[in-house]
Amino acid sequence: MPYRSLVQNWHDFYIVAGTASATLVGLLFVSLSLHLRAVVARSEVRGLARATLANFGLVLLVALILIIPQDARATGLELQATGVASALIIAAPVLAASRSRTRTIRGRLLVLRFAFSILGYAGAVIAGALLTTGSYGTAFASLATATIVLLVISLRNTWDLLVSVGEATMEHESKQH
Repeated sequence: MPYRSLVQNWHDFYIVAGTASATLVGLLFVSLSLHLRAVVARSEVRGLARATLANFGLVLLVALILIIPQDARATGLELQATGVASALIIAAPVLAASRSRTRTIRGRLLVLRFAFSILGYAGAVIAGALLTTGSYGTAFASLATATIVLLVISLRNTWDLLVSVGEATMEHESKQH
């Protein structure tokens, strides 16, 4: 199937994904701002929050890239760049979280969450490479999978952040009384 036809076929999917991502970013900001001290004080929480924001950001950028009227090569290169940039954005927080002595979120769970994020970023990079080589159908399937993985893991991360940050805040407040 020609590239333009595939873009048109996937248009609604990416509009919904981008809209959901933008909405969830707003909710993430509001929820974390309610417990900002706990987020700032704990590097693993900060790292997971940053990865979650990067995940939502990548989904939003993918949606925007796919509605730009351009050729497959340009789209592919942009997808590769955004996937790599997302991985670089979370590199330092992942390292800081792995070295953290405090554990608001279990270490194994944290590693799993970061791994799924990296998998989603790799999916965007692979989809971009496939677009530049003309494998359009496989590229769109890969990109849809990456988008869904990023949204699902980000929803789960958001829940863990809300619960763990809330618990950490309650513990801190109970120690002060």
